[in-house]
Amino acid sequence: MAGRPVMSEGRRHGFPSRRTLCVLLILLGLAISGVVAGTWSSSIRNLLSPIPDRGSVTDLGLTSWNPHVSCSADLVTIRDVLGPAYPSQTVNGSRYQTNSTAGGIPQERALSPPCTITNRTGQVLSSFVQINGVSLYGYGVKTTDCSGWYSKQNGGGRYPGNQTFCTNAGQIITIGTKSGYMKLEIDRDWLGKGYCGVGVSYCDNATLGQYQSNGSISLDVQGFVFWEGPWHWEVHPLTGWRLSAPPTAPSAPRNLAATGGNAQVTLNWQAPSSDGGSPITNYKIYRGLVPGGESLLTTVGNVLTYTDAAVTNGIPYYYQVTAVNSPGEGAKSNEASATPSAPPPPPSPPSAPINLAATAGNAQVILTWQPPASDGGSAITNYRVYRGATSGGEALLSTLGVVTSYTDTSVTNGLTYYYQVTATNGAGESPKSNEVSATPTAPPPPPPDFGISAAPSSLTIHLGSSGTSTITLSSLNGFAGTVSLSSSIACSGTCIIYPTATLTSESEKIMPAEAASI
Repeated sequence: MAGRPVMSEGRRHGFPSRRTLCVLLILLGLAISGVVAGTWSSSIRNLLSPIPDRGSVTDLGLTSWNPHVSCSADLVTIRDVLGPAYPSQTVNGSRYQTNSTAGGIPQERALSPPCTITNRTGQVLSSFVQINGVSLYGYGVKTTDCSGWYSKQNGGGRYPGNQTFCTNAGQIITIGTKSGYMKLEIDRDWLGKGYCGVGVSYCDNATLGQYQSNGSISLDVQGFVFWEGPWHWEVHPLTGWRLSAPPTAPSAPRNLAATGGNAQVTLNWQAPSSDGGSPITNYKIYRGLVPGGESLLTTVGNVLTYTDAAVTNGIPYYYQVTAVNSPGEGAKSNEASATPSAPPPPPSPPSAPINLAATAGNAQVILTWQPPASDGGSAITNYRVYRGATSGGEALLSTLGVVTSYTDTSVTNGLTYYYQVTATNGAGESPKSNEVSATPTAPPPPPPDFGISAAPSSLTIHLGSSGTSTITLSSLNGFAGTVSLSSSIACSGTCIIYPTATLTSESEKIMPAEAASI
């Protein structure tokens, strides 16, 4: 381990040694010449304008570079770990917070940390992460964190060959930013176990120190998230690192859609699924008059919409969009087309209802009609019925819903009524329909069921005498049934003895085309 730079941390060990102070001054000089550490005072930090970190992309299933780690990594950013406090350091609000004072894995020295944690909100998420596109500064040996023994959770025995190992530590910051850091540590127990160190390609602690920079060297790192309370977030243990692949042009913008308007076409799209490792700076709009015939129309900034006002109504236009970053222009999006057109004219009242008809009944008039030939560009909402006692004298009788019939029961038999109907929509009322009239009448009486006659039709009987009259019943209209008869005698003068009348039969069954005498 000799000959490598060293670093110490006097946060909880009293005053540092003279050697420690010298190391700190050296490291501080490196930090000043490179980038400003996030742990500096707020007065210095406020002089810097942080550049937003790239958006988080959660990608469960990233393979671990370290064969001693069985977990799959989530692809995150430093901003994701720090949470809403970014670029400051606090446990509160980070999605990796597990309680009021802790976050990430519970033991940073464990040789087999848990692959997942349950955060304070109950969400289960990966504690093993991959952070791409960071620069390393202030890296070296952490002289305050050395031991010849494994930590208790790892068995507590001596390191192989009775060696002493010290944790290697540094800080990382996202390429292109000036604040918002995370600490990373290759733990001494991982070094003692041979999981990281000289000759370990995925986690060579000595070679890592050669890639310190002020943002000119881009690294990708893997490790477990841990909150070193109450100070800062760490990637501890760091389990692997690599030089970042050079950025490439972004992939194609997604889901391009075109919407035609009046002398304009509005385009909307989504950002590419990959920015190629370099932030998107522009989008290029391509337009053509035939499918596949697009040529460059304009270049816009980092926006997701564009309105093309240099179009003619009635002509279809075809579009594609590309994204641009520092390496160059990406692939074209899907093709979308739209035809601009003038807006429809404003709605007008409908035309008149057609074929109004009136049918008279007993104390009622039934009206029927058909909808107008045109609704005026707005849905019909009502019909209005007009009635009058003279032709042309109709006044509003009733307003109906969207129906095509109405029964007027407020009429008197024998009187003639005149009617017209209109339709209404959101723009107003239509002209009146044709005029109709009807006269409600009572129905005729039903036809008789039978006829009756008497021979003689009248009979005068003196006191003390008697007389007979034959009554004949005849069926009418096919009637068949039983008819009951009764008789009475009226005196034309003073009757000393009240006369009586007798029916030979009080009822008679009548069949069609038959007659009976009583």
